[in-house]
Amino acid sequence: MQIEKMIEKIKRYRWLLVALIVAFMVIGLLLVIFVKKDTAPSSVGLVSSPQLSVVGKPKKGVQKDKGDDKKKTDKETERKDRITVDLKGAVKKPAVYTLKQDSRVNDLLLLAGGVTDQADTKSINLAQKLTDEMVVYVASIGEDSPVEIAGTKGDVGADSIETQSTDKININTADLAQLQRLSGVGMKKAQDIIDYREQNGKFNQPEDLGNVSGFGEKSLEKLKGSVAVD
Repeated sequence: MQIEKMIEKIKRYRWLLVALIVAFMVIGLLLVIFVKKDTAPSSVGLVSSPQLSVVGKPKKGVQKDKGDDKKKTDKETERKDRITVDLKGAVKKPAVYTLKQDSRVNDLLLLAGGVTDQADTKSINLAQKLTDEMVVYVASIGEDSPVEIAGTKGDVGADSIETQSTDKININTADLAQLQRLSGVGMKKAQDIIDYREQNGKFNQPEDLGNVSGFGEKSLEKLKGSVAVD
C-alpha cells in the first residue's frame, strides 16, 4: 500500500521533479564553466611575452646595417691607403697601376711584369718610394734620360714656384724630381748633382756643372738657359 501511495505521489509531482533535476543540471553546468574560466592562463601574459622578446633582442636588420657601415668604412680607408702611378716606357705592361702607400719602384715593375730587354736597368732606382699621381718612365738603352720619375704638383714644393716663374731650375736647391726636368738629365745624373753639392757645397755658377760626372761641354751648352744658382 505504501509503495502504491509513493508511486501515486511521484506521478502527481513528476513535473516538479523534472524541473528540479533540470535546475540542478543547469547550475552544475554553470559551475563547470566558471571554474574553467578562472583556471585558464592569463591572456595578458601571452601577449606580453612576445613583446618582451622583441624588445630584448636586437633586430637582424639593424645588425646588417651596422655591418654595411663597417664595410663602407673599411673600403674608404683602403682607398686612402692607395696611390695611383702611371708607368711608361720600356716595360712589358705599361699602364696606370694602383698600389699601397710606401710602395717602391720595384713593386711597380713587378706588377708590370718587369722591364723589356731594351730597358736601361743600370740607372733604375728600384728602392725609390712612389707617390700618388707620379709618372714613372723607363727609357731604352741609348736614350738621354734612363729613368725619369716626376711627382705630383703638390710634391714639388716651394722651389717650384720660382722655377715656373723664371723657367730655370736652381741647381743648388732643386730636388731629385725637379732636376730631372732638365734636358738630358735622368735620375742618375740628378742624383750626381745632389751628391756633388752635398760633398763640395753650392754651385757658384752654372758652368760648375762641368765638375759633375757626365756633364761635358755639349751638356752645359744645352743646359745654359735652363739652370740657375743662388
